[in-house]
Amino acid sequence: MAAASAGHTGDEEAARAALVDEDAGVRAAASGALARLGALTIDDARVLLADPAAEVRRRAAECSIQLDIDLIGLLGDPDPSVAEAAAFALGEREHDASPIPALAKMSQQHENDLCRESAVAALGALAANPDADQTAVIDALLRALDDKATIRRRAIIGLHQFTDDSAEAAVRAALDDRDRQVRALAADLLGVPPD
Repeated sequence: MAAASAGHTGDEEAARAALVDEDAGVRAAASGALARLGALTIDDARVLLADPAAEVRRRAAECSIQLDIDLIGLLGDPDPSVAEAAAFALGEREHDASPIPALAKMSQQHENDLCRESAVAALGALAANPDADQTAVIDALLRALDDKATIRRRAIIGLHQFTDDSAEAAVRAALDDRDRQVRALAADLLGVPPD
């Protein structure tokens, strides 16, 4: 596909022309090509993030990590893959703690497991930000311990970075989790032999 290869060959003109292609897959590939070239602009991203095709919005969210553009609204996208990509992208923006309330809400209320997991992972990543509301992050991660095993594992990783008593107690309690992988992760983080 010409749009995808444009990012590898340095052909910004071809990538930019593909942004308006009638095929959604081509538009998605064009956004990736421009991002790879460092040529994706905020204006490009705004258009792509509002595209009617979910695959374009998803790829645009992934490509917008370094851009100063609001992705919080995409957490409520009707397509779960777009919401999940937005949560991931927001977690990669470790300099910006403003998404924490929206990610905390998503981690508890989204009906899609992958979306909740991505939100929990993003919260763990943003916890290191000095502007982060540590109490809100810890509370959201503690609540995530009532979710599925994959989400509990993400929560344990996030909680392990805190010296807060409740966070430390939760990581220790995970040694007795009903899921073997959660128990093994907690043992590894705490440096104790697994059961």
